[in-house]
Amino acid sequence: MTIQKLSTQTLYCWFFALISLSLLTQCQSTEYQPRLLNQDTLLVSAETFKNANSSVNHPIEKADDIFQLPEEAKEQIHKLIVSYRTMPEQTRAVLKFIASYADTGLIYDNSATYTASETLRYTRANCLSLSILAYSLAKEVGIDANFQDVQIPEYWTSQLNQTWLNAHVNLRIKQRRQVDNGMGVVMLGSDFIIDFDPYSLKKRFKTQPITEQRIVAMFYNNKAAFAFAEQNYAQAYAYYKAAIKTDPKFAVTWSNLGILYRIHNLNDLAENLYYHSLALEPDSINTLSNLAYLYRLQNKLNLADSLERKVTKQRETNPYYYLMLGNEAYIDQQYRLSIQHYKKSLSLDRQNHEAYFGLAKSYFILEQLPQAERYLTKAKQHALTKQDEKKYQNKLNLLNQIALAY
Repeated sequence: MTIQKLSTQTLYCWFFALISLSLLTQCQSTEYQPRLLNQDTLLVSAETFKNANSSVNHPIEKADDIFQLPEEAKEQIHKLIVSYRTMPEQTRAVLKFIASYADTGLIYDNSATYTASETLRYTRANCLSLSILAYSLAKEVGIDANFQDVQIPEYWTSQLNQTWLNAHVNLRIKQRRQVDNGMGVVMLGSDFIIDFDPYSLKKRFKTQPITEQRIVAMFYNNKAAFAFAEQNYAQAYAYYKAAIKTDPKFAVTWSNLGILYRIHNLNDLAENLYYHSLALEPDSINTLSNLAYLYRLQNKLNLADSLERKVTKQRETNPYYYLMLGNEAYIDQQYRLSIQHYKKSLSLDRQNHEAYFGLAKSYFILEQLPQAERYLTKAKQHALTKQDEKKYQNKLNLLNQIALAY
């Protein structure tokens, strides 16, 4: 069975999707060969991706500029922090400062990848940008902060006519160490986590410390993916090259770049990129699925089937996989199939407000308004943020108006 209709590219606080094809069978080996390759052999001329509609029209942000704060913001945070002495108070002061830049707080927008200064200017950002801002503010006032990659399940959303697979980062604020001079013992206080996704905090997923360089590479990958979505492939390639230069061991970049190569019929290079990526991160389900997709395009069906079985086994217990399938079925106007997928998602996670909303949308299209209202109410009950709760209430109000018209 072909488990994916999608080939997916990674975004932090967001991965990108394209349609697969059905091909003829032929015999091949069922083994793939992850291996590290010479980096220079994996890159091509930038001219490959330039045309009338695709050019590098946006300069690549320098790493220092990504974390740079406006002078006004520096002055304000220093004035705010001076009256607080304990780490919890200082941490709350940093968050209070971030929220003060908008009347109702910064808007969480997973499509918005901004530098620290841009986040303050536009008052909207995704988890990566908000974490960058919080990190820059903490560093400015001498607070020890470290980025973390949060090991969330594979999770897809749709925007800009694409399907994206989300990843997530947050920030760990380190308590200052206190040394007992008499005994020479280092006393460590409890750390604090700044996380702008309430679901991540609630679930307490495993985390892995990551460097500034990795964060910059993630930033460039996000920028590349949105340039890709706009079909500005030259700009996307420029961002991928910047990510590779910053952090060549970041497996995600090589996998994402493989998609860019594949749509330009550089299939052999794309395959090598996936091998290189898997040598860096052997268990990446997303890269394995991208490689399977490429094999299927190349008629290497035995290889594709073998990888797809492995991917399916990993995804069959993930409620968000079925949520993604439900969303894709909904987009394809297969509403009864979307209902099946949403219900499967809920059988694995009864708290999933997005699956309830998916059911509500599907039943509404099928003109089953009582069912639509039922599931929309459940979506509101399980919403994790006031923003989602308000969204569902507005839709309930509209649904009630429609019901009255009947």
